[in-house]
Amino acid sequence: MTQLSRRHAILAAAGLIPAARAAAQDWTPPGPVRLINPFAPGGSPDILARVMAPHMQGFLGQPMVVENRPGAGAAVGTRSVARAAPDGTTVLLAPISSVIAPFMMREPGYELSDFRPLSWLATTPFVLVVRPGRFADIAEFDRFAKANPGRLTGATGGSGTPHQLAAELYRQASGTDFTLVAYRGTAPALTDLRAGTVDFMFADMPAALGQIRQGGLQALAVCTLARVPALPDTPTMAESVAPGFDANSWVMWWVPAATPDPVARRLAAAALHGLAQPDVRARAAEVGFVLAGSDMAGAEAHMRSEVAKWSGLIRARGLRFEEG
Repeated sequence: MTQLSRRHAILAAAGLIPAARAAAQDWTPPGPVRLINPFAPGGSPDILARVMAPHMQGFLGQPMVVENRPGAGAAVGTRSVARAAPDGTTVLLAPISSVIAPFMMREPGYELSDFRPLSWLATTPFVLVVRPGRFADIAEFDRFAKANPGRLTGATGGSGTPHQLAAELYRQASGTDFTLVAYRGTAPALTDLRAGTVDFMFADMPAALGQIRQGGLQALAVCTLARVPALPDTPTMAESVAPGFDANSWVMWWVPAATPDPVARRLAAAALHGLAQPDVRARAAEVGFVLAGSDMAGAEAHMRSEVAKWSGLIRARGLRFEEG
């Protein structure tokens, strides 16, 4: 079996073959490829990018460097890619925050039409966590929240983050009220949650899973429509207290909109090649990612769906990004 055949066999086994077939095999990046992460090191996009990078580097024949450019709810890093040359050497590790910023900020510095989605890499499940023993289960939490409007305080990783949107979606679904406290990142928010300063958090699973497994946090419910393999005994919000509840982050690859088709197809194939590797899949399962591995059409469809859902919530709740 040739190297190309082996690669296709691996991709087919993982269900990731469609974009690989479409790849233009004659394009090689003219230099190192920068993967721009619009958040600080250590978050969900960072974890996935760094384990995938060596495989994608081998696939493309050029170094792949993860570059962190945090700030303004992901807008700083996102706008830098919007302004980059469309030559395939700059790729955005796009999180949900890159989609919502134009609806929450007066001047994000970019429009969604500035980008071309290449692949929806993975979903980052969100999980509702509390201090151990604070509530018996999600039903008790929901009853308390509804019976005591304004009593609970929830942490978010900052203004304009998906943590905030998940909490706002629950507020809308439950018809109750609570206070949200914006922290400068997930880590300090979870620290205060464990200390009892706040009562709950809709946290991204890669950040919270270790503390859940060690007993420092209690998982009440996950926010995906189906249960998550990393927490198989934890119910979903949808099956327990909020039918249809679906509030999660994700990681995509975006490039500038003017990126030529052959370049876009080759980069999309590189992403799927990286996702298909056993060590990447093992690491993803370990930290709680749910791999998607879509082709370009799938990425565009998911992006449209997320824009419709979150822009509607932002307008309905009158949400605005508050920097500082």
